Amino acid sequence: MTNQKPYHYEDSSNEINRLSHINQLVLDTVAEGIYGIDLNANVVFGNKAAECLTGYSLEEIGDRNLHDLIHHTNPRGEHVSLQHCAVYRALSNGESMFIKDDIFWRKDGSNFPVEYIAKPMMEKGKHVGSVITFRDITEKLRTDQLIVEWEKLSAVGQLAAGIAHEIRNPITSLKGFLKLMHRNREVNDGHIAIMSSEFERIETIIQELLTFSKPAVSQYNNEDIGDIIHQVVTLMEPHALLKNTVISTELSCCPVYIRCIKNQIKQVLVNLIKNAIEAMDRPDGSIQIKVFHQTANVAIEVTDNGPGISADVLKKLGEPFYSTKEKGTGLGLMVTQNIIRNNHYGTIDISSREGTGATFTVLLPQNILE
Repeated sequence: MTNQKPYHYEDSSNEINRLSHINQLVLDTVAEGIYGIDLNANVVFGNKAAECLTGYSLEEIGDRNLHDLIHHTNPRGEHVSLQHCAVYRALSNGESMFIKDDIFWRKDGSNFPVEYIAKPMMEKGKHVGSVITFRDITEKLRTDQLIVEWEKLSAVGQLAAGIAHEIRNPITSLKGFLKLMHRNREVNDGHIAIMSSEFERIETIIQELLTFSKPAVSQYNNEDIGDIIHQVVTLMEPHALLKNTVISTELSCCPVYIRCIKNQIKQVLVNLIKNAIEAMDRPDGSIQIKVFHQTANVAIEVTDNGPGISADVLKKLGEPFYSTKEKGTGLGLMVTQNIIRNNHYGTIDISSREGTGATFTVLLPQNILE
């Protein structure tokens, strides 16, 4: 007869509770919020950081649908269906998802910006749910915005010479007419029309500079991309003339609307056009801006006939502090990519060969709200 230690269910239960407690302690030491959800997107576990970030205690959120509680609306104020939820896609496809810029909703009805990873949760080779790890990126976005504003002010400073030159011309013309009036004591309608036109030119340039320079308001609106391009071209033409470069546009005869933060899209266009102007190395420089539809997107194409970009440089464009300019910071294109990809859910593509010019293509979803 063998001596067998009697099996005690109480000991087993205590061990399970001990391990569960240890697991919870480990989860609670993690600074990021963590939720585990089952295949129905219902919460099965979480940690203290998740409680602090969302305001929901684990008792309140347990066995409730995570999407309906914290991910029901996107940053543009539009309802997000379960089928379009990245967390749900990770559940249904069994694939990892990394989202860099989204929002989660708190219990009190406020929201906060997050980046998160959703990874499939496996048990014995079977997909049983997902684990979502997220963090508040409020401070990161503030830093990004400071970089955007710094780059904008830097661009204004670099445009100052061209703007001063452009304003000097109508001022010289106006001074000439004033001298003529002083001598002859008479002014005809033609003189008045020319003077009025010159004043309007000065006013337009200054207004565009002030509009571009003012602090950005992060508000999405339906905007006509053609109007935005006309405003940017008005601002950039003086800078282009100093480099013997002509800016032309090929726009739709009808308004083409996109859902965007207007001043940010203007900043993108200023950066792209300014880079093309400053790279120009020929007396007949040309920059063409086209707008056209591409499936559900609006495409903005900026093409120049400059020196082009080598394959080695193309790989590095957009990296912070990498620049082909002697005193460049490399932040301009990085800011441009951040605005397009993270703030407007679009793409930016660069095609070029050395000696053949370059084309920058921005694709933006229309997402028009009626």
